[in-house]
Amino acid sequence: MKKEPEYTRLPDFRISYSETRIDQTTSIHHHHDSFEIVLFINADLRIFIKDYEYKIRNWDLFFINEYDIHYIMYNATSNYARYVIHFKRDYALPVLKALSMEGILDQLASARYKKTRPNLKDRTEILALFEAIYKATGYGHEPYDEDSRARVLSNLALLLIRLKELLESGEPSDALTKNDVFIQNVIKYIDENYMKPISLTELSRSLYTDKYYLCHLFRKKTGLTVMEYVQHRRVIEAQKLLKDTDRDIISVYYECGFNNVQHFYRVFKKISKVTPQQYRKLYRQG
Repeated sequence: MKKEPEYTRLPDFRISYSETRIDQTTSIHHHHDSFEIVLFINADLRIFIKDYEYKIRNWDLFFINEYDIHYIMYNATSNYARYVIHFKRDYALPVLKALSMEGILDQLASARYKKTRPNLKDRTEILALFEAIYKATGYGHEPYDEDSRARVLSNLALLLIRLKELLESGEPSDALTKNDVFIQNVIKYIDENYMKPISLTELSRSLYTDKYYLCHLFRKKTGLTVMEYVQHRRVIEAQKLLKDTDRDIISVYYECGFNNVQHFYRVFKKISKVTPQQYRKLYRQG
């Protein structure tokens, strides 16, 4: 079963613990405007994110950058259990600045490999940090007073430090295949050229490959067609500009590679579920 790609607007901070039964193979796409840290206690799935496919098993710790498109493929099992933390950059930044750690989010975002599997000692420490944050929020709610917020932020800072250390000391356990490298080159091309017109013919010519092979392999790996991925990439850049700048709509759609305003509105609303003006208004209202 495959769900339609979606954009998720999340609160400034959220933590959840879930135990899930998956009765059939399920795949979802989404991206969101927050960072995500996941501790998979029991898991059997694959995640394709940015340009790399990860096999996720028990006790994997995973970091997802804000706005990164991720394609999650769950295998059928009755035993999924995980903690998930979402937080906005502005939520964590004050405490990170106070600790002279304001660069840690960008360091994590630029890490080449986003998964680590802690050893038993590190696993105990990581799990305790998730549990402390979960307890401080009242078991899954947003922090409801200054004391609980302080406990959440202090433990979140410790978790980020440990996550950075573990990612830096670990090595990728999933070797890249020839097809993996090819898909990375496709995504690199799109990332560098999304603001320009992109056609399958031009893309396949630039990568010296057959257009049909390109389309088949890209969809198999990412769950999206090449042009669906291009549209998501452009909408993500438009979301950033609408949220972080006061540029007018015409400037936004032009900078992000859309060929006309009607097409921009149609694609943006399909992915974001709101119009560009509504999206900007949501952030202006907080």
